[in-house]
Amino acid sequence: MSAAETDLWVFRNGRKSVAGLRLLNELHAALKQLLDSSASQIRERSLNVLIRAGELESALADAASPAASPLASLTDALAFTLLSGDLRSVTKLADSLSNLSLPQTIETSPPEGFSYYALHPLDFADAAMGLADPPRPAAVIGIRSIGTTLSAVVAATLRRTGCAAERITVRPTGHPYSRHTHPTSEQIRWIRKQKERGAIFLVVDEGPGRSGSSFLSVGEALIDAGVSVAELTLIGSQEPDLNLLCVDDAVRRWKAFHFLAAKSRISSRFSDHIFVGAGEWRRKLLPKDATWPACWPQMERVKFSSPDGTRLYKFEGLGSTVETVQQRSRLVDEAGFGCSVTDEGDGFSCYAVADAMPMTGKDTDLIVLERIAQYCAFRAAEFGTDGEPEPLAEMLRFNISREFQTDLNLNLDALQPSSAVVVDGHMQPHEWLRTSDGILLKTDASTHGDDHFFPGPTDIAWDLAGVAVEWDLHPDALEFLLARFSQLTGNDMRQRLPVFMLAYSVFRLAWCKMAMSTGIDSFEQFRVRTAYRGYRNLALEQMSRLGMRASAAPWELPTLA
Repeated sequence: MSAAETDLWVFRNGRKSVAGLRLLNELHAALKQLLDSSASQIRERSLNVLIRAGELESALADAASPAASPLASLTDALAFTLLSGDLRSVTKLADSLSNLSLPQTIETSPPEGFSYYALHPLDFADAAMGLADPPRPAAVIGIRSIGTTLSAVVAATLRRTGCAAERITVRPTGHPYSRHTHPTSEQIRWIRKQKERGAIFLVVDEGPGRSGSSFLSVGEALIDAGVSVAELTLIGSQEPDLNLLCVDDAVRRWKAFHFLAAKSRISSRFSDHIFVGAGEWRRKLLPKDATWPACWPQMERVKFSSPDGTRLYKFEGLGSTVETVQQRSRLVDEAGFGCSVTDEGDGFSCYAVADAMPMTGKDTDLIVLERIAQYCAFRAAEFGTDGEPEPLAEMLRFNISREFQTDLNLNLDALQPSSAVVVDGHMQPHEWLRTSDGILLKTDASTHGDDHFFPGPTDIAWDLAGVAVEWDLHPDALEFLLARFSQLTGNDMRQRLPVFMLAYSVFRLAWCKMAMSTGIDSFEQFRVRTAYRGYRNLALEQMSRLGMRASAAPWELPTLA
């Protein structure tokens, strides 16, 4: 079976409807702050505004709004400011924003690389520099969404080296593993014009991701439009493993193109620190005799430890994303549940590392359960959020149908929260620390409730279900936890918790199953496979208690050599 037939649903769509006026006002405010900046503030603030402008330009282009063109001019000017520190072009364009007529509502989606995976626009500036010798005309095509911002940076870099660079953006459509790109008649004319002036063609986006089909669809559309493959380069953020790309005829199609991977600047910034991303934190932070929890290395946040081990640097998003995350972290710290945090620029937060030991499921007692109940009550009170919750019921039905070949005939209304909360999302025992004086602290508390994966903002029952599953709570212990939470909040979770426990277990088995298919090493494969079986067995038990029957035979990957 193909990946499209076996993949489970773990990633959030991320698209949301936002008032156009709100986005414009936020951009105005960020621009004003930039124009009032000192010389030392320009780089960080121009990066913030550039990401906002690129996101809005992309959304307006998707909506075929006439306002997309003036926004593109602003995005280009901001990219130049990021590279040069020169505000003159931005200053000239800032006032014209007031005259823009935007749609009442706009569909936006988070730029994943900027928000979650430590992709920096200047990485693409470095990549573009190698294409500018000798200077020649360049046609830059950004793949929306994030390719909008990245294409502006590539074009601005080339212009600074003397290249006559022009850019457009396109939106591939169709199934994620079989994208298609259909240039408009205006874009076809633009492509012909670029050919006539002898331009090189540069297709810019993050990735490639799981399939590579967005890159391939744009490259093949350009060839269909008469562009020579010798004049065409794809610029992305990582070299793909061609054998893992989930697209038809991946190896042959990908090898037809020249691909350039932008190199990250992060390693040079933290060259004297210890890398603890991609699961390496387990080696540094867990006891030597501890059983390592499963990890999906490619999807982990980039993290570094200071040489003396007293500080942890973690990528938490560029622009407004990191501001939101750090505010959550400060609230967790002020409430006594976390460690202090400072902003380190370029999307990184710095956390003080407590003198404490990670906990295990064997540490469960009434003091621990009381602390967890207090923490969940705190999150329910402090991290409420507006907006449309993610479709947890649809995720659950889809994944159960794929994994167990059965339909879920249950009432799932309980999964629709009456009030959505940015949950913690990672309530496993090792995410809790016990200090030498017995204080229990929660680590990694601010990103997972609103990141690339489910659940997104939802009912706090998700975290309580996570505790029940991950700590393997005895029924009496679970009853104590729920009773204390109810006393603290007035919210009785007993009726809705069973379906949340099922949703949590099914999501986690789906997460493990997806991780197993992404080229992780044999040791990690074993850990993830073991976790997958555990969550699957739990899901079967929970389904049985809810009156359902399903196949007990698990899906397996071939054993690795």
